[in-house]
Amino acid sequence: MAAKGEKLKETPDLIINKKKYKAELIPPSLIVARYFADEQAQVDALQAKQDEATQTLESYLEEHGAEDGLLVEALNDKDKIIKASVAARAKLATDAEEVKALKQATKLFNAEASAKKAVKEAQEALDLAVFNQYPKLDINEIKTLIVDDKWLATLQANIVSEIERVTQQMANRVKQLEERYSTPLPTLSKSVDDLSDKVAGHLKAMGLEWPL
Repeated sequence: MAAKGEKLKETPDLIINKKKYKAELIPPSLIVARYFADEQAQVDALQAKQDEATQTLESYLEEHGAEDGLLVEALNDKDKIIKASVAARAKLATDAEEVKALKQATKLFNAEASAKKAVKEAQEALDLAVFNQYPKLDINEIKTLIVDDKWLATLQANIVSEIERVTQQMANRVKQLEERYSTPLPTLSKSVDDLSDKVAGHLKAMGLEWPL
């Protein structure tokens, strides 16, 4: 555990009440998978909504923030459109279309902020639930988490990875052999005969017979 303001060399697994925690033996992901799958699904769903809100906002700003766009006057001194610059421009705008665009931009900024807040709150609630679950674990649950969920899962993943690596290596080797021996044997034999005739011709021209 690292107290507030204290530097932690590694990325913390949990931050509870601004205190950073690192779980060396049982990662929070294992606790989540076994005890809080529904809560994680809820966080994922909220995150998807946040991503959608962000994409919608960015697309709208890109569409109307270009040259001659309805939001071009809302660009700040860094040539970016932010919620504050939209609010500032809304106080000055008189054109009906621009006012409408500014209101829509504000609506999308608020939607993104609301989605981010929902994700943050859900994730914090999940993290707290995970944190509180650690001291509740009995010895059998700990064994299950470490042996089955951690070690055996890691071993299985490594085995699958190795099988995929060997399979890919074999596939590449077969491809190399296929390319190397793609020429049919009769064609190779004819090429040898043709080359032999050429060599014999050169030798004969030099007064020699083939074979010697």
